[in-house]
Amino acid sequence: MDEDALRGSFPPGMLAEVPRFDRVFATFADPTIERGYQRETFENTVRRYVRYSIPLATIAYLSYGVHDYFVLPGVYRTALFIRYAFFAPLALLIIYFVQRNRRYLRHQPLMLAFGMVVNADVMAIGAVAHHDAGYYIYNGYAIIFVTLGPFLARMNVKTQAVYTGATIAVFLVLDALVAHADLTHRLSFVASFVTLGLIGALSARQLEFRDRLAFLQRRVIREQLAALEVERHRSESLLLNVLPRKIAERLKEQPETIIADRFDHVTVLFSDIVGFTEMSARLDAEAIVKRLDEVFSSFDEIADSLGLEKIKTIGDAYMVCGGIPSPKKDHVEAVCEMALRMRDKLAELSERSPEPLRIRIGVHTGPVVAGVIGKKKFIYDVWGDTVNAASRMESHGVPGQIQVSQAIYDVTKHLYDYESRGTITVKGKGEMATYLLLARREVSEGRIASLPAQKSAPDVSSSEEE
Repeated sequence: MDEDALRGSFPPGMLAEVPRFDRVFATFADPTIERGYQRETFENTVRRYVRYSIPLATIAYLSYGVHDYFVLPGVYRTALFIRYAFFAPLALLIIYFVQRNRRYLRHQPLMLAFGMVVNADVMAIGAVAHHDAGYYIYNGYAIIFVTLGPFLARMNVKTQAVYTGATIAVFLVLDALVAHADLTHRLSFVASFVTLGLIGALSARQLEFRDRLAFLQRRVIREQLAALEVERHRSESLLLNVLPRKIAERLKEQPETIIADRFDHVTVLFSDIVGFTEMSARLDAEAIVKRLDEVFSSFDEIADSLGLEKIKTIGDAYMVCGGIPSPKKDHVEAVCEMALRMRDKLAELSERSPEPLRIRIGVHTGPVVAGVIGKKKFIYDVWGDTVNAASRMESHGVPGQIQVSQAIYDVTKHLYDYESRGTITVKGKGEMATYLLLARREVSEGRIASLPAQKSAPDVSSSEEE
């Protein structure tokens, strides 16, 4: 396994950076990636594999006690004692630690220990079989590899190398002390074990390649899914900056549907910063945008806190509505509260600015039509006589004041202090009675000074019907 092989396993551009890889021991050079691989692969594959393979290998190997009776009739009692009294307790102890252990690197020594315990068992039995020790050892190792083959396949390359080397060393010691095999048999056995060790190492390496490739693929997929989720949230956030959440959800569910609704009771607010056009001529572009952003961002926060829907800004004009897209029974009161807070907030911002600002606000209530227009650039807007009247309340108003219509006054006169402005001539509307909203009355009147957001309030009775 190398970097070219890794890169070739992925579609072009899918893997931005190929992790460096140790070609000898089949490990990632980056310790963070290696730890991630060990943790994930251990939980998904190795732990489960080893937990079952070692108990099964133990049962299979202990079953060879029947083999002892026929091969070693003279010492089979001793052989059975060694197999069941020596090997079995150690194997059970290793199984206990395997079941409890939850770390990848600790399972490798456990697998090595289990293999060497089997080796010691076979060699001990061979030692007592003086008459045919070499034969028994040779055949015993065949038994080992048959029994432990699947188990040994999950050893990594390093553990495989240590296991093979230790096995050969123990064999040579035993042969020198007990079996005394001739040179041909000795070399044959060592060559067999070296061959089997190389096969085991290559098998382990291929399994590592497969597992590490699968790990990288899962890693890339997770990263791509995370990126997609970030983009989805970003797109949704951008959409919600343009459209109300309820309207955005309707568009996502039915993208081809024309969204158009009629609302019988909506309160509309228009505001305009007095003298901003003249001030813009004296300031640079960055200062103008920064100033407007500060003002309108504070207005947005007020609107959100009161459960109102910002419709749009045009230059230094700001428009907000109450009662859309979800009905809101106290929309008139909420918009009046919005107007007072806007006026106070602008006064607060003016105190910190060398250029004092004043705002002109107009409010009216009545029926409107609302909907989404545009294909490439969506906009949620409202239309109707109510909108025109609210706009006229603002344009014919007084700088620094909040001008409302008779309809607003009739609904909220018990909540707020007003000053009658009399009758004014409004373009397109004729004579209209108007009032200047001054302040909210004392809390002792029975109403709170701040209103919670109620965007999803049920449409019970309208303010106009109170």
